[in-house]
Amino acid sequence: MLVNVITAGDAVSEKLMTYCNGLPDVDKKVMDGASDEGKSFMSAHGVSAAPMVVVLDEDGKELLKTIDMPELEKFFA
Repeated sequence: MLVNVITAGDAVSEKLMTYCNGLPDVDKKVMDGASDEGKSFMSAHGVSAAPMVVVLDEDGKELLKTIDMPELEKFFA
């Protein structure tokens, strides 16, 4: 499982990044939404704005796309 965090340099981004960095047994990738990599990823996954967390399975299939902390916590509970 790969947890992608697209940041925007705000408090919500920081909260999402802190939570995701603490997750055990998952690969994590943090991207700046303003970077070329971030823009490319956002375009490929239909993300209109950062911050956003996109969770992918091993095959690249989207399992979750959210900015909502309770939804994120429930998914990883």
